[in-house]
Amino acid sequence: MSKYNALKPLHKPIRVAMIGGGVNSAVGRVHEIAMKMDNEFDLVAGCFSRNPEFNAESGRQYNVPADKLYPSAEALIDAVAHEVDAVVIATPIKSHAQYIHLALDHNLRVISDKPLLANVQECKELLARIHPDNTQVFSIFNYTGYPAVREMKRRVESGAIGSVFKVMVEMPQDSYMRLSNQNKTHAIQAWRLEDGDISCVSLDLFVHLHSLVNFVCGNTPQAVNAWQRAITNVSPGLIDEVDAVIQYSNNLMVNAWYGKAVLGYRNGLRIRVFGTKGSLQWHQESPEMIEAADEAGNRMLLDRISTGSEITAQPRYNRFKAGHPSGFIEAFANYYADIAQAMRDEKLNAYTLSTGVAAEGLALSQAIAQASATGRTVQL
Repeated sequence: MSKYNALKPLHKPIRVAMIGGGVNSAVGRVHEIAMKMDNEFDLVAGCFSRNPEFNAESGRQYNVPADKLYPSAEALIDAVAHEVDAVVIATPIKSHAQYIHLALDHNLRVISDKPLLANVQECKELLARIHPDNTQVFSIFNYTGYPAVREMKRRVESGAIGSVFKVMVEMPQDSYMRLSNQNKTHAIQAWRLEDGDISCVSLDLFVHLHSLVNFVCGNTPQAVNAWQRAITNVSPGLIDEVDAVIQYSNNLMVNAWYGKAVLGYRNGLRIRVFGTKGSLQWHQESPEMIEAADEAGNRMLLDRISTGSEITAQPRYNRFKAGHPSGFIEAFANYYADIAQAMRDEKLNAYTLSTGVAAEGLALSQAIAQASATGRTVQL
């Protein structure tokens, strides 16, 4: 359990400070919009960038007063720990551990961009301080915020497609190959061009795939075979294409494919779930549609107002009427709202994935690297 004193009561909305995530970052603006969309969070202070100009501009765009902008994460936490409820971390992966522990040292809740940490050892160190199912540290697995993914989860849990035995999950992207062919590799952030114990592409992409399998099916990984390759050579030897075959609990086999070398795919995230009485398929680029089949193999399309759809029809997901698609930022906002509820309840809910699940995804990512390097099955 947590070694910290009882957390102070939460404000309404929850007051947060943000480390990183400035207007010059890849995903900072998405965090800022998502946390404000349902009025669950109030961004009141930040160190959005170590560059003073970007920090100031981010403050202006995010509506954070100039006197609440700080030159470093340490200065930020020291100054505002007594007046905020949580810290949002949206920095490169290698700094996550440092800032998570800094926030915990000041008895603050943490919402971190994925992946939560950079390797298994950092996970062990964090889990020595907090319980795996705590409500003090959260990692943003934003794709689980899509209502259609939550509808899939409900249908799987209800037994609607019978016993699930196979999942095909993939996240092909073309950014490295496309930029290499255009002589624009300078546009790739430097931290993405280094592999550690876990390849950066696994930290970037695979943690999402594991979160989706865990979220929809509830199974845990047990063994893996994998093949990692360097295709584009945007950096010498950098892994950018991965295939993995993973044995999960309850006789579930998962085929995972992901990388950044597949031309024509901006974000080809897709999950296909096969059971003894039906199947379900969801593609991130058509986020409101589920392709389904029943026990006779009849195919159908399900959307938010289809007969039998329960999760997608809920008012919280229908910010506007059907025919006007919800998307990526709304999914981000849905997950932020779930985190807010878990913080207030001091208990994880059906939609908030635990620190333990985040750690499990990193352990599996490291096992993928080991299986590829050794050519052997790696047990978890």
